[in-house]
Amino acid sequence: MKKRVLILSCGSLAATDMNMSLKDNEEFEIFGSSVYKNHGVYVYKNYISDIPQIKDENFIKILNEKIAEYNIKFLVCTHEDICLYLQANDKKINAIIVHSNYDTALLCRYKSKTYEKMKKYDFVPKIFQKEEVKEFPVFVKKDTDQGARNAYKVQNQEQLEFYTSKLEMLICEYLPGEEVTVDCFTNKDHKLLFCNPRASDRMLAGIDVHARRIELSEEIKYIAESLNKEIEFRGFWFFQIKKDINGKFKLLEISTRMPGAFSLSRCLDINLLEMALKDFDGQDVDLTFNDINIEADKQFFGKYALSIEYDEIYIDFKTCFESLNNINPLVMLYLYQCSNKNIKINLLTENTNNTLKYLEENKIAKSLFKEIIEISRNEIKDVLKEKSILLSNDDNLKNEIRKKNKNYCCFSNNIIEALIDWRS
Repeated sequence: MKKRVLILSCGSLAATDMNMSLKDNEEFEIFGSSVYKNHGVYVYKNYISDIPQIKDENFIKILNEKIAEYNIKFLVCTHEDICLYLQANDKKINAIIVHSNYDTALLCRYKSKTYEKMKKYDFVPKIFQKEEVKEFPVFVKKDTDQGARNAYKVQNQEQLEFYTSKLEMLICEYLPGEEVTVDCFTNKDHKLLFCNPRASDRMLAGIDVHARRIELSEEIKYIAESLNKEIEFRGFWFFQIKKDINGKFKLLEISTRMPGAFSLSRCLDINLLEMALKDFDGQDVDLTFNDINIEADKQFFGKYALSIEYDEIYIDFKTCFESLNNINPLVMLYLYQCSNKNIKINLLTENTNNTLKYLEENKIAKSLFKEIIEISRNEIKDVLKEKSILLSNDDNLKNEIRKKNKNYCCFSNNIIEALIDWRS
């Protein structure tokens, strides 16, 4: 049986990429859980819905019950607070926590502790007490937050008083230059095996929505090696740096979780999650990767859950295939998914010979279809059965079918993504 991995919590972008990292893995099987129903429901085939928040007094008891019920061997977190809590209670939890140890998690959760630990290095930003601030701008940020949350550029004394009066904030030198995130991997022998810097060209909701790989300069390499030397990392981790007014990189923060945009590294054929699981499983890991330039651009992509059940589909060959310049790849993805689920696929055509020729020329297997049914177009409206749907780009035909029976559902090629089950 595959070794099972549970992601807490599985609704984030990083968790979606983790699912992609393991969905076809021969050694590990991925499960997801979230406190509240979120995007993970649409991504994770193996979804556990009833694990409470870490603040719940029964969290560890229920978590261990789920670990036993689903035979979970490994736990992976997507938020710093969950990492810290699990590591603080690791002796009570009946699974392997695939993150750096508690001391490291605690040090990385507090920027003040990080800066104190690394203060002998010149890449640590200048930190001020409020009364020491004589020149502006400066930058203030909450000690325990991440990314751009509760972080502000402060232009004058009035703003400084306002932002530091309510929260425990650090006051740092203002860094106006380029910001870079560096994905890293350290093995069980404390060797830094991987270090991949990427620039964030565009951000949305704290996520790199446009990122590009940049050169691993000697300066960035030195920072990574220094952090790895001073701090006991294991598995995946990342740090963020930003250039000061002189163009020198200064440390922003470090985290022991998987970064939100680690897919840029994954697409170099570096599976950080699989490597970490193997490392924590006691295996030796080695790596090579595609040493190429790469950019990533992300946007919102809908995943849907429809209130219909069907065990058979009918496809209007003329409008879904024959009349188009090119085959729609999403249609083929959907058809193969139907085949995997034993949903019967029927092709409706006015000329069987022409259809067979088209399938052969376009390398579509005839065996994909239960039947190729020769039928006139005015008869198609009568072919649907209970628990079946029609794929067609003919609006008139679809209108006729829905008028005949409002329960009959028809879909065009341009909304095929609503039918695809993205869970894996």
